[in-house]
Amino acid sequence: MSAEASDTRQRIIDTALALFGQIGFARATTRAIAAAAEVNEVTLFRHFGSKKQLLAACVASFNDQGFAATFTQNLTGDYAHDILTMAQTQIAGMLAGFDLVRLLLCDAQEMPDLQQIAAVGAQGNTARVADYFRQQIDAGVVRADLDPLALAQAFDSLFSWPVVIEKVLATGRTPSDQLIQQWVDLFVQGTRS
Repeated sequence: MSAEASDTRQRIIDTALALFGQIGFARATTRAIAAAAEVNEVTLFRHFGSKKQLLAACVASFNDQGFAATFTQNLTGDYAHDILTMAQTQIAGMLAGFDLVRLLLCDAQEMPDLQQIAAVGAQGNTARVADYFRQQIDAGVVRADLDPLALAQAFDSLFSWPVVIEKVLATGRTPSDQLIQQWVDLFVQGTRS
């Protein structure tokens, strides 16, 4: 794929994510997405084939650039420091990608296709984080009686849910560094061997 085609594809994905998040999957027409991305609707279909495939590409792009795909890049091997780094990365990713999160929260329950796309992405992300915890258990850092999948889900809940609450309720209270550090301390102390 040429650089120009790749740029066009990414521009369509970014535009679709924004529109899907703002007005929902059903109301964001391919015509509106194409117009906002400044491309012909035929170009959108040439790249993605259908609106559903465009949504799948949006989720894949979000996951490829998001927390679960990138969190290991900045780890040092110090468990407490790594959990803090992971938490900060998770929160930043949630804030940056909240349009997609909003779409999933608002539309997935009524749309089986959207549920299926979201489930595949979520399962892959959870599996990557569970692998990290499995490695920590194998290394003797994390308690052996804990399930890596449960740890991944607990981590995700602890560091994602406050962003959802802040964004949905517009509380204006993005978690402070001090609060994040306290959550990290609770998580580390409760899981460390």
